[in-house]
Amino acid sequence: MSDTKNVLLIIADQFRWDCLGAAGNRIIRTPNLDMLAAAGTLFTKAFVQTAPCGPSRMCIFTSRYMCSMRAVNNMTPLIDAEDTLPWYLSKAGAAPGFIGYNDYAVDPRILPEGDARRTSLSYHNFLPGFDVVLDHEYESAEWFEYLRKKGYPEHLFSHEAIHAPNVPPEGPGEHVPYWFPAHYKAEDSEAQFVTSTAIDYIRQRTGSGWRLSLNYIKPHPPRICPDPYHRMYDPADMPPPNRRPEELDDTHPYLQRMHREPVFVEERELRETQSNYYGMISELDACFGRLFQSLKDSGDWDNTLIIFTSDHGEYLGDHYFREKAHFYDETMRVPYIVRDPSPEADVTRGKQLDHFVEAIDTAPTILEYLGLPIPDRFQGKSVLGLVRGRADAQPKREIHFEFDFRGHSQEFPGSDPDEWVLWVLRDDEYKYVQFGVEWMPPMLFDLKADPGEFRNLAQEPAFAGVVARYCQKMLRWRMKYEDQRMEHWAFPLR
Repeated sequence: MSDTKNVLLIIADQFRWDCLGAAGNRIIRTPNLDMLAAAGTLFTKAFVQTAPCGPSRMCIFTSRYMCSMRAVNNMTPLIDAEDTLPWYLSKAGAAPGFIGYNDYAVDPRILPEGDARRTSLSYHNFLPGFDVVLDHEYESAEWFEYLRKKGYPEHLFSHEAIHAPNVPPEGPGEHVPYWFPAHYKAEDSEAQFVTSTAIDYIRQRTGSGWRLSLNYIKPHPPRICPDPYHRMYDPADMPPPNRRPEELDDTHPYLQRMHREPVFVEERELRETQSNYYGMISELDACFGRLFQSLKDSGDWDNTLIIFTSDHGEYLGDHYFREKAHFYDETMRVPYIVRDPSPEADVTRGKQLDHFVEAIDTAPTILEYLGLPIPDRFQGKSVLGLVRGRADAQPKREIHFEFDFRGHSQEFPGSDPDEWVLWVLRDDEYKYVQFGVEWMPPMLFDLKADPGEFRNLAQEPAFAGVVARYCQKMLRWRMKYEDQRMEHWAFPLR
């Protein structure tokens, strides 16, 4: 094994934690991610700090909870953008490469007069410190040029056209449109193009100690799969959703509002959406197969730390929701595989650990692997101690999650948008949900007796003590982790 150390951080967008063969899913086919789990360590209880994409990714790269870094939604500016993983890596001597998209909105106060981002919202930016190799979210000019050279027709080269399924002239019939394949071949997909760019980047730097952040839009919508992935899974084989009809009659004021338009009520739409999602994951897994084989062929496999995760989950009809939001595990819980090539990690290689891991733990893990100091302001904790089985490694006993729901403002007329936030405290026993809106009572779920999170116990007298205890724990957490940019100056250096 070479002394040169590489880092590959892979973030897939909207990837459910349970959509891995290695995680026990007996339907989905993910042989390459399963191989990565067998060669590394799979954490089965990993959680993000928020949703949607933008704030979650900022939590990952700042290693701070949302209440600290305060980018509360997509296109919300991030302050102190130099206090992040890419900046510290670049200052250590090698700017990390970046392929994909960052969902970072620049602080308008640091922009010059005339910059459009001073008065309009945009998260099509990259954190300082990154060496941007390919700017590609749903598509890119480079991908379109690649397709053009392959002979694809010019009318496909727009966001709407390239991501539209190839529905026959007579229409989709009884199917959802994305039951039909993409206009492009599997080998020409945007995911494969991103993968080829990553392979080229790595090959050019073999032996040099590279760091790469690799970001895929899939399995985030648009819901589109090339042949054969669009029909890889039979809708009849899809697992039943985690939901109950009585949820639609829940009297809690938050759920009353969020369930006004339940989704995937029709069985065919639900199952075809699930099979499409599974197809996108298997398409992505095939890309990983090429990527991992390239690492092995180049000799970099044996000295590369690989972390695979996601920025949030996907409901897929669970609780009658789609995509990501709210407070259920389906949106909070993500896959988390750490493949540490060090001999010290052999003690957990191929194992599954049920310790809690948070998205903010990613940046400290990378810095520790590289032997770099972890900044005082980072709030996450490296998981390398757990991966390497160190006796002094202390697993987390709980996770924390926040969701700012001012994006649902139409549901809360006349109230203060600054109150439209919820906090979640979850451990192995309970999930406690606190709302900022005064007239929304808290929620409490007994996760051992009710893992599907259907019965809210917060108003039951027998659980009043539990509610008080978890409320106090949440308050102490907030007091410790809210924005404290200058706290290290409280006592002058001696």
